[in-house]
Amino acid sequence: MPEALNLKRRIFLRSILVSAGLLVFSIAIATRIAYVQQVEGPEWKSRAENTRYRIIPATRGNIFSDDGSLLVTSVPEYRVGIDLSVTVRHSADSAHFFKNLDSLTIHLGYMLNESPKAIEKRILSARRKLLNVMAYNEAQTDTSLWKQEPRYLSISPKPITYEKKKWLFENTKWAAIRKATKQEKLEDQALNRKKFRFKWMPLDSVKLFSTGLNFELVPNRDKPFRNTASRLLGKTDDIIIKDPNGQGMEVMRGMTGIEKSFNKELYGQEGHGWFENLRGSWRPLNESEEHHPIPGLDLYTTLNINMQDVTEAALLKAVKYYKAKYGTAIVMDTQTGEIKAIANLHHTKDTTYVDDQNFAVNYRIAPGSTFKLATMMAVFEETNVSPNDLVSTTGQYLHLHDSNNMGYGVITIEDAFVRSSNTGMARVLVQHFSNKHDKFIDYLEKFHLADKLGFQVEVSKGNEMPEFHRMDHRLYSKKTLPTMSIGEEMRLSALQMLAFYNAVANDGYWVQPIVVKTAKRGDLVEIDYTKTQRRDSERICSDKTLKIVKKMLEGVLESPHGTARSIRSSNYRIAGKTGTSKKFDGKLKTNKYYSSFIGYFPAEKPRYTILVALDEPHNPETGTSAYGGTAAAPVFREIADKVHALDLKMHRTLRGNPAFASEWQAELGNSHPNDVRIISSSFQIRTNASGWDEAPRGSTKKVPNLKGMTLRDALYVLENRGYKVTYHGRGHVVNQSLEPGTEPLDRRISLELH
Repeated sequence: MPEALNLKRRIFLRSILVSAGLLVFSIAIATRIAYVQQVEGPEWKSRAENTRYRIIPATRGNIFSDDGSLLVTSVPEYRVGIDLSVTVRHSADSAHFFKNLDSLTIHLGYMLNESPKAIEKRILSARRKLLNVMAYNEAQTDTSLWKQEPRYLSISPKPITYEKKKWLFENTKWAAIRKATKQEKLEDQALNRKKFRFKWMPLDSVKLFSTGLNFELVPNRDKPFRNTASRLLGKTDDIIIKDPNGQGMEVMRGMTGIEKSFNKELYGQEGHGWFENLRGSWRPLNESEEHHPIPGLDLYTTLNINMQDVTEAALLKAVKYYKAKYGTAIVMDTQTGEIKAIANLHHTKDTTYVDDQNFAVNYRIAPGSTFKLATMMAVFEETNVSPNDLVSTTGQYLHLHDSNNMGYGVITIEDAFVRSSNTGMARVLVQHFSNKHDKFIDYLEKFHLADKLGFQVEVSKGNEMPEFHRMDHRLYSKKTLPTMSIGEEMRLSALQMLAFYNAVANDGYWVQPIVVKTAKRGDLVEIDYTKTQRRDSERICSDKTLKIVKKMLEGVLESPHGTARSIRSSNYRIAGKTGTSKKFDGKLKTNKYYSSFIGYFPAEKPRYTILVALDEPHNPETGTSAYGGTAAAPVFREIADKVHALDLKMHRTLRGNPAFASEWQAELGNSHPNDVRIISSSFQIRTNASGWDEAPRGSTKKVPNLKGMTLRDALYVLENRGYKVTYHGRGHVVNQSLEPGTEPLDRRISLELH
């Protein structure tokens, strides 16, 4: 019996303990719920309002030049806004808002270069609208009648840089509500008041979501070299996409140029998931791989910054001087097909020229006399005609005539090409292709002039294919073939013509132009575009034809009758062809020209192929239209000179017996003899240059070489060695009475300065 009683007592005690435990646990839960609702509630509500399922755009890839210089990159910019609902939740928030309003607007005004009063007025007006909508909604019993609360205000529609955001955080003081001290609580109780007290803190130490401020990251592209190759690199624009919540967000898309053509590679892969807005940036609530966006690939182009700079400068000078409608210039590596520079400039409404249209790729136009190279190649390939055969250029042939209306008489075919005779070229082509017009077009396809170029950068719709008229074309007529012989009644891009000339320079092998070489992630090559680059395994013409046309292209500059003889260079040989075609207004010819020059250098071992074209150039001296030989060819020469200076591989290696440095030391001006000795040693040149500042007084009896020294330096050297000096003139020593290296008995020396 006592055992049963003890068992009941133990069960009863355990029941009491369990019940007490459950009661305590329930009280703890209730207390925690109350604490979360009453104390942490506003913060959790704010965090919930700043939490959403988002799509995070990836960082767009960079674009580099051939030497790794940064051409285009993404930089962070921010759009400043404020969540006005944070300022109206309760009286403390309202007091907090007005306490900080002056400080905030003053610093925002300075940062945005705007009046603080204007910003304050904009914020207060938006806050009043929000309060009015909130009051309206509270008065409605039917929630379907509620209006959407205008909670968010964009303070700076134009984004600010990271540096400005950092400055705002570091310089703005923020008044944060602090707890009252015991003494202050007693005073408030005695006066029966509720007072908010603040402490000033740097904005960068305050929880940003509690301020209502928001710095939305917006995509932005920056070009360190500004407008260099602007149109080719392209531009981006922001488009709006919807996240899973239906919220609109901006993402960057390429609109033109490389940015558009390689948008997929540059864009990367977006991240997505639940994110919290913390201090103006979005942080994932739960870490996972899908949250992290994958940056876009970096593109490495073939562009050379220095060549691009000199090409743009030379073209700009020409289009301004000749008041051309537009101009384009392209520099291409002969062997690889790499575009090293490409410039497009067109005249705007005022006096400026801008690079915002890709004339080199997107514009098809009659090339003019540069096309005569294709005419001759087709003739030499199809027949046994010799360049020494004669052709008449006298008078007019059909509807064609030469720039010299009387013609040049009966001359060789080669001379007709060198002089750029229209009648000569037309007679030769018609003689051999009059009954096989389409066979001529077939040759053009073999030369890659009549097929799709397939350049990497986007080509506008309708301009992908060159335009030639076969016999079944509605525009074909008996005049088509002779007109085509001189590069008219056709349309093709400047880049397509350049690729054709480049094939001739490249020993007859055509190679597709390329401007983007690789796409990398870090140092790892993800895509090698040279592997898909088209390269012909066979020459576009026979070796015999190739030798003939190369000699003819050289004759355009070397012959006394050549249309480009004025741009011959003594440093390297150029081969090329001028082009001048009259533009049409509907079906009628005008007096406006498209002037061009295409060539390569050095002629014996081509390294670069260059095209220059000016649309509607006007000679300022005569007021008439300018030809390719006078307008475009000099631009080619200027670009070629500078490219030649930049590429050390093309410079001649000096050979011969080493000479004394004294023979050329005067050319160095006021150079230190020690520097002269270092240079002489590098080039294995003997020198007797002496270091006057390092030799002890009286250390040698030989006469020093003073040529190139200033008078002050010469006196220092000579007087330390016991010479008596007389001199006449000013400047540097050009002559000395005692021969350098001799041991004179009389230490008197006379110096001539100039």
